[in-house]
Amino acid sequence: MVRLKRRLTREAAYNALHGSAQRHAREIAADQPGSKEKLFAPKLFPAYRAACSSKRDFIRETEEAERCLVRLAEALRVIVNDKEFLSLLMYEGFATIPNCLMQRLHDDATLETATAKDAGMSPAGSSAGRQPVSGICPDVLAFLQDCFVKVKIFGLLRHVLPARQMEIARLMVAMERVTFTYTKILVAFTPRPLLAEGFDPTTIANVSEDQLGAMTPELGRLSSEFLRAEERRGSVRLELVAARRYFEHLMDNSKVVRYLAHNFPDQFEEFHGLSPTPIR
Repeated sequence: MVRLKRRLTREAAYNALHGSAQRHAREIAADQPGSKEKLFAPKLFPAYRAACSSKRDFIRETEEAERCLVRLAEALRVIVNDKEFLSLLMYEGFATIPNCLMQRLHDDATLETATAKDAGMSPAGSSAGRQPVSGICPDVLAFLQDCFVKVKIFGLLRHVLPARQMEIARLMVAMERVTFTYTKILVAFTPRPLLAEGFDPTTIANVSEDQLGAMTPELGRLSSEFLRAEERRGSVRLELVAARRYFEHLMDNSKVVRYLAHNFPDQFEEFHGLSPTPIR
């Protein structure tokens, strides 16, 4: 068999996986240098801790930005009921409030609704009725079509069920780590019900089943929260940028500042303390 050392696009990966009845992802993966090497504890545990830490940071930053938007909307809700202040805003050219803030003023459940919707998403739902290609979910190939993916990554993915394959693909892209080692970590820490029949994760990770069982739930929980946060992060970033620009201009106006400081000191502190640095 010719060794496939180059990274493949979706079309090339599809052809490699589907080329013949004997060419399965397992065989392709086994032909790659280093694909049979286990993840040993000195490398695995730091990688696990780093993966958990980066996801916690991402989730925390997103949640902090969301809380900031909620506080701004609540502060704004108080002052827009003041007719004199509204007249001042109109006179000073601040009558047009960003749509994102107006939406939050009229919909207290915006964040909860969006979060519930994200939580109920089924990333691999569109795969219903579509047959795997040598054990690989077709939607995974479609999702990774713009990435350069090493062929042996598919050899790992076939060890987990399609829903988990899609989750792993989303995690790799979101973390910008479409690598064999990161895939191996995610496959190793896959909950038992999502593993392909007959696959034992200790064959790729040199740790005990008890250690895997103790560590898998935490990474799984963080991964789910991370993906939900990643779905919201883009819109949250845009909302926060728009809100900050509006309030920066607002707080540069001396008349507005004096009125707020005198009549709405709490809201004034909220607007005045708004950090100019957006989330990454």
